[in-house]
Amino acid sequence: MKDIRMNRGDNSGYDHIEFEEISGNHGKAIGIISMKKPPRNSIGSWLLDAIYDKMDQYEGNDKIGAIIIASKLRGVFSDGADRDELFGSWISGLVAEKNYERFKRAHEMFVEIENCKKPVIAAINGVTIGAGLELAMLCDLRIASELSFFSLPEAKPELSIIPGLGGTQRLPRFIGTARAKEMLFLGKMIRAETALEWGLVNQISPHKEVIEQAIATAKILLERDARALKEMKKCINFAAENDILKGIEYEVGLFAEMMRLKLTNKNRQ
Repeated sequence: MKDIRMNRGDNSGYDHIEFEEISGNHGKAIGIISMKKPPRNSIGSWLLDAIYDKMDQYEGNDKIGAIIIASKLRGVFSDGADRDELFGSWISGLVAEKNYERFKRAHEMFVEIENCKKPVIAAINGVTIGAGLELAMLCDLRIASELSFFSLPEAKPELSIIPGLGGTQRLPRFIGTARAKEMLFLGKMIRAETALEWGLVNQISPHKEVIEQAIATAKILLERDARALKEMKKCINFAAENDILKGIEYEVGLFAEMMRLKLTNKNRQ
């Protein structure tokens, strides 16, 4: 991943995450990054730096085959952006000067996370709103507790802004334009069952089993061909930003290269 952390040289964001590696299949492991920033895992630049840095390490570690983003706080994945930082005098001063570099860098970090070469699973154990939902949408798969709920409340009077980390762009791709407008314009909260029906999450799990279900799903991914997963992810992400003809051309190029390598290796045997 690119070196685009917002607070270089300051690793205090690591105070707000825990991480561990779980043994999986075929000599591979699962890297788990868990947010633990009381009271509700609000996402500020230091926490984002730590998540990004650890994902960068896992992406570059050949022993890690899949990554899970989770939460250590009971009943909450993340309640959104860190408002003390976002609306603090420091950021307000930068905005007044039309210095938007930190906002642009946060977007770049989100794009890098979204394009991580390893499959990424969000283990969602509860409240997932604002920037928390924007983070979850970067993941390839989302497994949610039956108690989870989701919203993007930025249009409500107490905030009076719009999502700042890709919510207006990614949400319609998951649930369609009409439903995205319903959530965004009304600040509508949806529960796990609706999120599953609309395609925002992939699975619903009993509340106490979310992380176990995420690990079980990651272990299935470890049984798949790592390069095939990586190339399929590249194709899917490419499709979100290009028309189908360009997408097919891109897919054919990757398919042909994988076939060439496969046949070359077969002939060497």
